[in-house]
Amino acid sequence: MPLVWKLAAFLKRDLATDVSYRLSFALEAMHVGITVAAFFFFAQLLGTTRPQGYASFPFLLVGMTVNAYMTTCLVCFSQAIKGSQLAGTLKAVLTTPTSPTTFLVCSSVYPYLRASLDAGVYLIIGMAFGVPLSGMNVPAAVLVLLLSLLAFSSIGILSATFTLIFKRGDPLLWLFGSGSWLLGGVLYPVDYLPTALRHVSALLPITHAVNGMRAAVLDGAPPGGIAGDLGRLAIFAAIGVPLSLAVFGLGVRRARRDGTLDHW
Repeated sequence: MPLVWKLAAFLKRDLATDVSYRLSFALEAMHVGITVAAFFFFAQLLGTTRPQGYASFPFLLVGMTVNAYMTTCLVCFSQAIKGSQLAGTLKAVLTTPTSPTTFLVCSSVYPYLRASLDAGVYLIIGMAFGVPLSGMNVPAAVLVLLLSLLAFSSIGILSATFTLIFKRGDPLLWLFGSGSWLLGGVLYPVDYLPTALRHVSALLPITHAVNGMRAAVLDGAPPGGIAGDLGRLAIFAAIGVPLSLAVFGLGVRRARRDGTLDHW
């Protein structure tokens, strides 16, 4: 079966599952709206403070949007593994000509589309609260989004491998997610961190994702203006994606050998 047909089949399955609970879309929109409103009022406490030269609320809005997108990239692969194991379909799918890499790619399509929609809702609601987005450099923002997706997904795939082998919660996911929230510049500039932690922050993809996205969305910076952040995201993706896929392949082979591929 051609890859495009497999992508369509996974997309149709996941969309049907989501649509079966139509209230989820309304609840998600309400959650985003309440979150944006809460940070809007929180930003009022900061007065005229301008972190990294931005007004407080736009600074927070972009950080929240990128963090929400990162969270989807981190958890969607583990959720796909768990769901397929609980349904007893993982082993059946992987005994077809569908490779582990193809399974991961196809399983991530709908979550990525849903996360992109949620990110758009964040920005639209932000506009309703007065964030000016008319000067956004769309090509630069798209480049940051795509490279961030690859960089974050490499961590998500490693998390899925842990889930596949050990059948329990993944400390890597918790550690990376918490570390990114604390050190990645989501809610405050990394300049506020001690020097040692700033060096750690520079190794996290979310740091460069939020920096690049803020510059593209709020300053209208072109790709050349954020070349440093794009380059670091590209390096992380170029190393992380092949490495994580190779580790996942090893994990699948081990689970097949142990007879635990469909166990949860």
